[in-house]
Amino acid sequence: MLHGKIFFAAALLLLLFLNGTAMAQQPDADCERAKQYLVTQYSRTNPEENEKYYQIWSSPQCVQARKSAELYVDPQIESNERLIRSQVPDYDRELARIPAICGPIVEKRWSEASEKFRSEQKKSELLTACIRNRSQSLRIEYLHRLNQQSAEQFLEKQRQNRQQIAAAKQAHAERQAAYELKMQEWRDAVNRCKAGEIRYCSPGY
Repeated sequence: MLHGKIFFAAALLLLLFLNGTAMAQQPDADCERAKQYLVTQYSRTNPEENEKYYQIWSSPQCVQARKSAELYVDPQIESNERLIRSQVPDYDRELARIPAICGPIVEKRWSEASEKFRSEQKKSELLTACIRNRSQSLRIEYLHRLNQQSAEQFLEKQRQNRQQIAAAKQAHAERQAAYELKMQEWRDAVNRCKAGEIRYCSPGY
């Protein structure tokens, strides 16, 4: 029984590494159902049910579906990475650190797995899955930061626009007031000239 628990715990570990990877197409319904069970409903008190869903998840059909998904390159991911690289100079440096982070994690988990699990799985696939999922998490983190920055920059741009509009309105009001004052002085001079005050009849007025 203990061997079975260790085996399923190790199987679940691999599944958690693979969970969250974007699929090229809709996953097979049975494979998806098995994955969801192992991720969300796995129970140490129900080994028969665990075994049933693990057999589905580890079947050749589901294994092939996962391999096909790994070969798929999502255009949206490529687009997101181009965006991140254009805005974040250290993105590739952070990506390059991930294999060194995943290595010890996979080694530890592999050493704790059962012999049966190690005979059926490949450590390199665990490492690939870890690297892929951590890369995905890093990409999501940077996209979140960029979205925040974009929102903040948008709000700052709005604030600057409001300031510029207010300053333009103030400058226009001041010019209008100066013009009105000048016109009033001219009208007063005309009236005084007509009233006989000769000095107000000069061109200067």
